[in-house]
Amino acid sequence: MEFPFRSLLSGLAFFSGLFFSKAAAQTGRTVMDLSGNNWSLWLDTAAKWQNDSLYTPPVHIQSIPVNIPTGGWKTLATGSSKTVHLPATVEQYYWGKNGNAFGVSGNYLGVSWFTTKIMVPATFKNKHVVLKFESVRFRAEVFVNQKLVGYDLVNSTPFDVDITSAVTPGAVNEIAVRITDPNGNFDWRDSQNFMWGEYRTQPSHGFGGITGKVWLQATDAVFISDIFVKNKPDVYAATFEITAENVGATSVSGSYDIKVSDIKTKEVLFTQTKATSIAAGTHTIEIDAYVPKAKLWDVDHPDLYEVSVQWRGVNGTTDKDTRRFGFRWLEVRNVNGDNQFYLNNKRIVLRTSISWGFWPVNGIAPSNQLAYKQVADAKRLGLNMLNFHRTIGQTNVLNVADELGLLYFEEPGGNQYPDQLFTPKNDLEKKQTAYYLAVRTEKLLRMIRRDRSHPSLVIYNMHNERGAQPQLQDDIEMRAGHSLDPSRIMTYNSCNGAIKINEPDPKYKRHLLPYDTTFYNYGWFDQHHAGGPGVYHDNVYSGPDKYIKYTDHKDEIVYWGEEGAIGAPPRLQLIKEEILKTGKDQGWETDAYLKWYDAYDTFLKARGFTKAFPNVDSLTRQMGNVAYYYQGRVIENVRINNVNDGYAVNGWESMKLENHSGIVDNYRNLKGDAELIARYNQPLYVAVKLNHKVVATGNAVTADFFIVNEKDVKGEATLEITATASDGSATFTKTANVAIVGGVTYGQLLLKGVEIPINKAGYTTIKAVLRQQQKQVATGDDQVFAVKLNATKVTDKLVVADTSGLFQQYFHSIGVPYTSYQSGRPAGNVMVVSGLATLQGNQLVTDILEWVNNGNTLVIAGGAENWATFLSKKEVIDYRGTQPLGVTWYGGNFFVKEHPLFAGLPQACVFNWEYQCFAAYNKSRSGMRMLNGETVVGCVSDHKQEVYSALSIIRHGRGEIILSTLDFTSCIAGVKSKSMAEGDGENAAMNTFNAQATNPANVVGQQLLLNMLNGK
Repeated sequence: MEFPFRSLLSGLAFFSGLFFSKAAAQTGRTVMDLSGNNWSLWLDTAAKWQNDSLYTPPVHIQSIPVNIPTGGWKTLATGSSKTVHLPATVEQYYWGKNGNAFGVSGNYLGVSWFTTKIMVPATFKNKHVVLKFESVRFRAEVFVNQKLVGYDLVNSTPFDVDITSAVTPGAVNEIAVRITDPNGNFDWRDSQNFMWGEYRTQPSHGFGGITGKVWLQATDAVFISDIFVKNKPDVYAATFEITAENVGATSVSGSYDIKVSDIKTKEVLFTQTKATSIAAGTHTIEIDAYVPKAKLWDVDHPDLYEVSVQWRGVNGTTDKDTRRFGFRWLEVRNVNGDNQFYLNNKRIVLRTSISWGFWPVNGIAPSNQLAYKQVADAKRLGLNMLNFHRTIGQTNVLNVADELGLLYFEEPGGNQYPDQLFTPKNDLEKKQTAYYLAVRTEKLLRMIRRDRSHPSLVIYNMHNERGAQPQLQDDIEMRAGHSLDPSRIMTYNSCNGAIKINEPDPKYKRHLLPYDTTFYNYGWFDQHHAGGPGVYHDNVYSGPDKYIKYTDHKDEIVYWGEEGAIGAPPRLQLIKEEILKTGKDQGWETDAYLKWYDAYDTFLKARGFTKAFPNVDSLTRQMGNVAYYYQGRVIENVRINNVNDGYAVNGWESMKLENHSGIVDNYRNLKGDAELIARYNQPLYVAVKLNHKVVATGNAVTADFFIVNEKDVKGEATLEITATASDGSATFTKTANVAIVGGVTYGQLLLKGVEIPINKAGYTTIKAVLRQQQKQVATGDDQVFAVKLNATKVTDKLVVADTSGLFQQYFHSIGVPYTSYQSGRPAGNVMVVSGLATLQGNQLVTDILEWVNNGNTLVIAGGAENWATFLSKKEVIDYRGTQPLGVTWYGGNFFVKEHPLFAGLPQACVFNWEYQCFAAYNKSRSGMRMLNGETVVGCVSDHKQEVYSALSIIRHGRGEIILSTLDFTSCIAGVKSKSMAEGDGENAAMNTFNAQATNPANVVGQQLLLNMLNGK
């Protein structure tokens, strides 16, 4: 489904569900949006802040030290500054101000001032006047007319500042906000505490500034401060929790007029008047509504309503506020012993991705356009949810999710605290613990108050990968949050590690259910396997009960909370184009992206790759497709298994330094072709599952056929199966009768164990059509790539130099004659070397290099780094070192141009599943900085601003040297098992491979090896 940008314009018109009222004058209430004002940003680099005392809410402003600008208030007008509009961060305008923009080094720590001047209407006299901040980071000290009026350090959350006593109605007033940015991260981790002097502070992304909008609001003494729409199990029912403030000294009688109307049609479906008396302070009432004519909100039909609340006091005070909402209900049901999610009484399997909360330009706050793009991207991919992961979300993103129909899972971020400090042992630890727990709880509660009426938001999670058992303080915090919003699921942890399967496990499984105050330690199974395998490989699916994400664990929700990180570069060309539109002088990533693009662009043009990849975008998009294909097929695995309830892709956005496993880049460009994931998120199709996708001709593959069925198709049906070779010829047909269960059986095996012979080289497409009464109900297909192993062009004068004996064994097994190299001048015209101690001195120069010089070919198929080093010393190649390719959330990719060496193999492409024998993360993966020779296979790694060679041809005299880092040895001899840190969740992926030499997919590497041994 496409979401053109123009629909954003109409979409933004419905953003009436913002946490704050609409920016328009109304009876009793006036709101002015100050975000578009010209604000002056000045860096107070000499300010002292490192050892400040910190104050948690509620703050008594009279007791707070007053910190004025260094050099006095006049400095704000005379100092070097920039004009900005909100939201804005220091890093947006001053990244690299210290002279080093590289990596994380360009970050600014310290104090900055944001100032503006506004004309305050005379009508504000005798009103209650507040400044409303959507968010700041980290600490804000707020001044009006040089008077300190506000202080807050619960970063990234909304707060109000009462400025009634400081503002002058009918005059120009100055607002100055002193921001302190003491620390912060530029990666995904939110578990390490950052220190600010003696205090432990919550980790959050290290951008300092006013990170949301700012409004000026004037009201009568009695005003509505919040409306919370509580959804109910009876999906047509809702409770409106209305909170008012009375800043006067006496009670005020009056009434509320409540009205519910359709956002689009304006049809009024519910009205009620409620008389009440509002005493001084805070006053809350609840109004129950039942609206049987309401259209329900879900991901396909995001129908929205608005509740309007009008206050009329007998003393003349008036106010009006609105809240946008939807009628919907998410719950867990047990169906025949299987825990399942239900949305509006219909089963739903969640497919989501984890978003770390990074954004372009300012780093931390999306524009409305980017918020729309984020949600529209997810919809294009067929996902039905996204996660605010290890960081609090943004209101404008939830607004778009409400409008377009996308669920959200939210974490406050930084909620963890060292286990041993929950019971502090001395005064310092007591001080640290009191501060930290107060701030983390306040942040959670503010987040819940802000977001709890959004129909898109369905689950709160307290911690990500928390390593500690829940403490009493954790239970208290969870109960406080659940009390504020009892209508949603709340979980303690989303985690990796050895979760207990069939028994309670509070560390991993503790959760609260809607309108239920019981802590459950069983019923919720959320496990991470964050690291991915690098590429789709044939062990992703081996059989009907042997595949990644297979489970038979029914009596708990099974949610795979972070899965399959495979890194790929961003859409550099699209990012460059956007940067050139907005200006090179803004943005914390700008310098890095422009250099990154230039490196790729220069390589493609200088090394003859433009026929295969006409521009940088054609290359990076294909690299993105590697991860897209893998994630699509694993999502399919999740869905064919009827027990699974949710799956989260690792991850959503990448940024310049980290998280390259994101399937969109930081500018929210899809990294690959949406269809590669979207097709596996369809509500109804036939899943064709093959035990092998890469084979040698003359073999057969085993096919199993499942139905993914969220459309309640049921009954007898006919399954028609065909296999078609790349030349269009039909190579196999079969018809079978099947019975479809339907209902809440969303994944069902229809037919298994179909043997399909693969006798033709190239691609064979296996297609399934499901019919009922001759009518096509669903289809699906998959492909096999076959290689007709061809050794006919291998020279008959082959010499093998391999002390391990592996290459000799392989050539013997396929009947290729060879002689083993001992010493001196090789006797043949092609010599392949691998497990051989690199030759030096005369033996290298006289015996080997002179032999090449005379018209022969040296093929280096192993030990490339050592050989490259010695060849460089002999001035044969211009070699500047070897770069290991990144894995998991860093990533690295190979790509090839058209070349005779790749006869019979895919060319002009990025190494995807066809090249799993080289691309998988269990293989040796590296590239060489080669400044001469012809590069045939290029490669890239993580965010390095360079491109490497994985296979080069170097002309030497009348002969040539083929030098490659590709892991040929593993293609003929298998791979030794390797593992990575369990704490990074990577072991699971590394243990899924078929590492044997007999793996059919190795035929691609074997054919490339044989192609290189052509004696011409």
